[in-house]
Amino acid sequence: MKVAETLNFFRQRAGVLRHVGAKCAPRRAAGSTVPNAAMKLIGLLIVVAAVVLAGGCGPTKQELAARQAVGDYFRGDFEASRVILRKLAMETDENFALNNVRLGSASLIDYHLDEAEAAFLRAYEVMNSVGVNQGGRTAGATLIDEKIKIWKGEPFERAMANYYLGVVYYIKQDYENARAAFENALFKLREYGDKKDGVDAEDYTDIESNFALGYLMLAKSWVHLGRDDLAQANFTRAVALNPELAGLADLHLNQQSNVLLIVDYGSGPRFVRSEEGSTAGFRPTPDQVGPVPTPQVRVDNVMYRLNGLGRPPVDMLALAQEKRWQSIDTIRVIKSVVGTGLVVGGAGYGAYRASRGRLNSQDVLISGAMIGTGLLLRESSKADVRQWEMLPRSSFVIALKLPPGRHDIAVRFGPTDFASDYEQTWLGIEAPAQGEATYYLRMRRWANGPFLWADFAVHESQVVGQNDTNPAPTNAAVDQ
Repeated sequence: MKVAETLNFFRQRAGVLRHVGAKCAPRRAAGSTVPNAAMKLIGLLIVVAAVVLAGGCGPTKQELAARQAVGDYFRGDFEASRVILRKLAMETDENFALNNVRLGSASLIDYHLDEAEAAFLRAYEVMNSVGVNQGGRTAGATLIDEKIKIWKGEPFERAMANYYLGVVYYIKQDYENARAAFENALFKLREYGDKKDGVDAEDYTDIESNFALGYLMLAKSWVHLGRDDLAQANFTRAVALNPELAGLADLHLNQQSNVLLIVDYGSGPRFVRSEEGSTAGFRPTPDQVGPVPTPQVRVDNVMYRLNGLGRPPVDMLALAQEKRWQSIDTIRVIKSVVGTGLVVGGAGYGAYRASRGRLNSQDVLISGAMIGTGLLLRESSKADVRQWEMLPRSSFVIALKLPPGRHDIAVRFGPTDFASDYEQTWLGIEAPAQGEATYYLRMRRWANGPFLWADFAVHESQVVGQNDTNPAPTNAAVDQ
């Protein structure tokens, strides 16, 4: 039920109660009470409020469509996912940025690069804007439902949106725009205070980003732009943040690489509500599912010695647990506490007046209004768990040096205590004699391939770079 309809509903009920009070009051002497009728009316108000609120909790038509699109994505029907998301991504509502990053993911996975670029750019404009949720929308979220706030994502979601925009440009060999996008992924973070240290929990200081994946890809962009000094500086920063990246952050290796595999593995963090629904957190934690496994790469059926090149540059599950990568928002807790107080206060006020034998129709209105408003606030205090479901647990950056020509490449992640093995094989990947060809792979269960990389771009919208070294994949596996 819409907010306006809900408020109008309560106004109509208030009018009925005033009419009842006007009819009843003249028939009683001054100071007389109406305890039975009043208590029935209070009970009716509680039931009415609960019914109205229950009607407002269901998903909208757009939300159901978005769920269908996300489901299509994970089932591997990327075209069906895009058909739905294209329409949703043009609706300038509170989910504009969210539906655009979803569309970007559904487009990147099978190389609709122009569509992915446009979608991530539209999301970028909103996610990086200032003041979007100020004024009326924030007030509305406080009073009614937090979902009317424009979705801008958690800090780690904003970083990944910039990262994927950079990946699109990098695949296109547009290294200047790739550099800008990766730099935008390295925005300053907020280090919030801790009450245990006597600091207000909402006070913060700006700190440099610890997003090693962003520094890594920024450094690689500088390599292609001929700025080895800046490349080395960013490689050094990435290694300082994650020493396991030392092999991958080697300047000479990246100068010689002619094939880059960007491999997304696993599922990212899930935003879940607490039992009472007013607070939320991210699950699972790394401790619950174990460490990120490392990949194996075979080229033409021969194991390629990675020598430390397969280390995960990021673990999104770990990142989501860091306060600096979370948005601080106390609206949910405040609404829940205030709502509880109003319900208790309203019931207490009515009970007190009744116990003193002084409950009249005006008291019924006051008590009922407090209870109804409290129920409204409590119900609407449920945490907003909108999220970018397509995010991986990690995005690997694997630089290879291969003989010029076409190669068959297989990437495999072995089974763990918490996940089965993943493997994909791609046939006919081109290794150029000069420059670097970049290929994006999304590891998916039950999608092993082999998949064929066509000689020419399959999708009309694809821009494959200056040397046409990045042909797009077909959607179907090759029959053997």
